[in-house]
Amino acid sequence: MVNLRGFVPAVLFRRTSASVSRGYALVACLAGVSVFIAGCAGSVTHTPTPEPNITLSALSFNFNTVVVGQSATQTLQLTNSGNAPLQITAISLSNNQFALSGPSLPRTVLPALSVSYTLAFTPTTSGNASASLTITSNAPQSLPAISLAGIAEKVIDSLQVNPSSISFGNQNLQTTTTKNVTLQNTGDVSITISGVTAVGSGFGYSGLSPGSSLTPNQQVTFQVSFSPKSSGAASGTVSILSASLTSPETLSLSGDGVSPTPPPAATKYTVNLTWDASSSAVSGYRVYRSTTSGTSYSALFSSPLNALTFQDSTVTDGDTYYYVVTSVDANGVESTYSNQVTANIPAS
Repeated sequence: MVNLRGFVPAVLFRRTSASVSRGYALVACLAGVSVFIAGCAGSVTHTPTPEPNITLSALSFNFNTVVVGQSATQTLQLTNSGNAPLQITAISLSNNQFALSGPSLPRTVLPALSVSYTLAFTPTTSGNASASLTITSNAPQSLPAISLAGIAEKVIDSLQVNPSSISFGNQNLQTTTTKNVTLQNTGDVSITISGVTAVGSGFGYSGLSPGSSLTPNQQVTFQVSFSPKSSGAASGTVSILSASLTSPETLSLSGDGVSPTPPPAATKYTVNLTWDASSSAVSGYRVYRSTTSGTSYSALFSSPLNALTFQDSTVTDGDTYYYVVTSVDANGVESTYSNQVTANIPAS
């Protein structure tokens, strides 16, 4: 509001109505300025023309390191911060290793609304990569080019077999021993197993099939086995093939087939007992045995033996036995025990 009392610019004068007692009223029209002049009730207001304005979520994007053939993405958001519709007519990139996807163009964005696009870096060759992104719109301000950068890393295909070799040692013929093996993808791209082979007599594998796929750092456990069919040293190899590998990954195997050793034959001991003939007339003799010295004797047979020798073949390896002999007369009367003898049976 400007007070122009006492100021007379180039203005339009007119006589006032009869209600004004004296003098003149001054009415001034100045473009873009609201004025007040004593005795004048009129004013003029200027309204700015509506226009769009574009605001970006970022002016640069760094995709860091990406393996050749893989992709990394980031989001670019465009906002209409003005007060008139924003017309986006084109978006262009200077390097085809970078790509943009999102709503089709041309695109109208109303005030206070946003639209998002996905930026992707998909390198085709290793090394540093950069690009400029330019946006064409009806916004009055001039936008700087958006910078994009990334580093493309050469693809590494690698499988690791752990352990790299296995020795089964001595293995009895017609028997099988199985051991676990871990296979891990230590590269940075997925690897598909195209084939697995086992070479060598008696060697085999299980738990790993062609067509299996391992993502980076993924591992799987499978089994290798040795089942010799003939005696002697044996060697073999398990090979893992993939179209991604320049050469197969291999696992070395070895073992010895041996004939099973028969268990040792049970050793059979016999205790040979002899005694002197009784000075009295007798009908025979009885032999008694105990595992406790001096007591708990048991007869080894019921009828008197008409002989002066006896062989006890019922002994057990590693035990100790104590023997006594009695004589029996014609009336069945039995004498007292003879002196005791000891038999120590060796352990087998």
